[in-house]
Amino acid sequence: MCIYCLFLLIIRATITQNIYLFFLIWNLFLAIIPYVLMIYLRTQENIRKNKIKIYLIVGIWLAFLPNSFYIITDLIHLSLSDSSTFWYDLSLISSFAFVGFFVGIQSILEFEKFLLIFYNEKILIIIIPTICFLCGFGIYLGRILRYNSWDVLTNPKHLFLDIGLQLITTKTILFSLHFGILIYLFYTSKKIIFNTKSN
Repeated sequence: MCIYCLFLLIIRATITQNIYLFFLIWNLFLAIIPYVLMIYLRTQENIRKNKIKIYLIVGIWLAFLPNSFYIITDLIHLSLSDSSTFWYDLSLISSFAFVGFFVGIQSILEFEKFLLIFYNEKILIIIIPTICFLCGFGIYLGRILRYNSWDVLTNPKHLFLDIGLQLITTKTILFSLHFGILIYLFYTSKKIIFNTKSN
């Protein structure tokens, strides 16, 4: 799918003679980072004895995870597409968004497997929906307030001030819930399909 997405971008650039939408490559790269982090965390058994390292990696993972689902909001750029490229751009951005969502859901599933090493399944009832809501809030911070994941380090004062102010507004909560529920439904669907195939 990644190759297919790149192929679509190259075709568009060749036909239109511009590299508009190439930012999707960067967005997809950011979307893959949390999955790679979680695979690393889950496969390195020696890390399990180092709680500080676990918390650090999980913290970075959580900061980058919303990027996996953020790409769906890049559909907003369709407003800049003309009639000759609109439908092509729709399929192009949708393809990138699909890959981002798939990788993001898989990343949550890997995190779930990691959690179950230390805790029982009951904790998932609280943790997973919370993560999905936080991803929705992360999308809000990125799309509406235009923050990036690395602002946690480069601009923490303004970021956390805005987080405190935004979390008490109805608009923010509804936006976050909307995307959080969407992510959770995709997560649940993927889990059901996976379990069905396993059986």
